[in-house]
Amino acid sequence: MSRKELKKGAKTKLNGHFSFFFLLFLPYIVLYFIGSSQSNSQGLKTLQNQQTGLNWGSILLLLASLILVGAQFVSLDSIRNKVEYTQGFSKGFTIFSNSKYFWGAVGIGLLEFIWVFLWTLLLFVPGIIKGLAYSQAFYIYRDSVDAGQPLRFRGAVTQSRQMMDGHKWEFFVLQLSLIGWQILVWITNGLAGIWVFPYTNLTYANYYDHLKEEQAGNIVEPATEN
Repeated sequence: MSRKELKKGAKTKLNGHFSFFFLLFLPYIVLYFIGSSQSNSQGLKTLQNQQTGLNWGSILLLLASLILVGAQFVSLDSIRNKVEYTQGFSKGFTIFSNSKYFWGAVGIGLLEFIWVFLWTLLLFVPGIIKGLAYSQAFYIYRDSVDAGQPLRFRGAVTQSRQMMDGHKWEFFVLQLSLIGWQILVWITNGLAGIWVFPYTNLTYANYYDHLKEEQAGNIVEPATEN
């Protein structure tokens, strides 16, 4: 499926159920912008006072990132026509509805951060490449949990690397094609995010779902390479 078709499918879902997706992503949006504001404010105070301490902004941003994973799961369900478009706000906290979802998001997120950081220490470009390679890990783990055969965190990351073999550039170009929307969020001081965040995440979920269908039955036993 072309980038145009992936984005068209995402727009169709979003425009047909905008109020649902607005409420679904609202917890993430609120926490993200409050966290960003607090983090910048506390960072300035730290520089001024030469003190270190607990950065509540960073904590809110971490919480927002976890909530976003749950919203991505619901977005994937929408792409698959497996979601009821009701109670959008409560579905925004999907990550807390299943302990395996929650700990999977924490564990996989931590592994991705460590590995991408280590690769970035070598060179910036390898870090980007590895980030693309690991980009489908949350979806893969979620599907394994729902199938009753939860993967290990490392296994989900490794299967993502295998799935993205030969597709990293394709996904990178898809991300680049959405940069204009991210700039719009910045220009509007975040206001456009109420549409852009659901749209981009529906597009990424659509990409994963179609890539998985193309590779059905072709994902081999996880290797140990990172």
